[in-house]
Amino acid sequence: MALLRPRRGLVATRFLLALSASLVLVSPAHADPIAHDSFVASFPIYANGGSGFAGAWGQGGFNVFASGYVPLDRSLCKARLRSDGGSVSAGAFQQINGAVRDLALPISTGTVYMSFLIQPQGTLHDGIFNGFFGVTLNGSLGNDLFIGKPGGGALAQYVLENRGGSGQVPSGASAKVGRTTLLVLKAQFMPGNDVFTLYVDPAAGKMEPTQGTVKSDVDLGTVSRIGIYSTGAFTVDEIRIATTYAEVLPTGDQSGSPGCVVEPH
Repeated sequence: MALLRPRRGLVATRFLLALSASLVLVSPAHADPIAHDSFVASFPIYANGGSGFAGAWGQGGFNVFASGYVPLDRSLCKARLRSDGGSVSAGAFQQINGAVRDLALPISTGTVYMSFLIQPQGTLHDGIFNGFFGVTLNGSLGNDLFIGKPGGGALAQYVLENRGGSGQVPSGASAKVGRTTLLVLKAQFMPGNDVFTLYVDPAAGKMEPTQGTVKSDVDLGTVSRIGIYSTGAFTVDEIRIATTYAEVLPTGDQSGSPGCVVEPH
């Protein structure tokens, strides 16, 4: 009796199905952002937009006396970076201002990225303590990481430093009034001191840079909240936190951002 042989077309079909199944199994899962706030107006709870947070923004931070931040309808923009409308601005203050927001998922291990847009306003260095402004990662061990324009040291540059000014590492990139800058932080949470790398104005849609400004002398412990911290005049927008570099630099147009003017990269 002749052996039955599978038809050639059937063999090819089974091979393609097996190959497709293997590709599905080995393809990496899409990483969801940990948190994102475009500062779009929220209702009924004020300052509660975005996703990945455990509550709304509220006054807070080290030695903070006020939270004089004003929501704007227009968004800051950078070429090819998706922008969803809205931003937050502040003038120069004679006392420290701050706002904090709790993360729904605290961060203590692994690698996490954070990006945001920032633009100096008014006159640089106006405000008490030379008009500093930026964003903080607030740790559980009494240490906070500050990313922004400092109140001492390299006054006219964007830096990484401990909140309060110690352990400053300048980026070499100038903070210029009216110019929007994209800051991207790579945070590697390690046993002992963590490792932080700052990229200034990387191009959206490109690979992660191979070099940046590195700070590795502080242990944040668990980061359960982020903050806006300032005495100088500035605008901040599009805070994104995720486990991959690409997730914090989503590409797209600025059609949802009225009044947005994209600066050349």
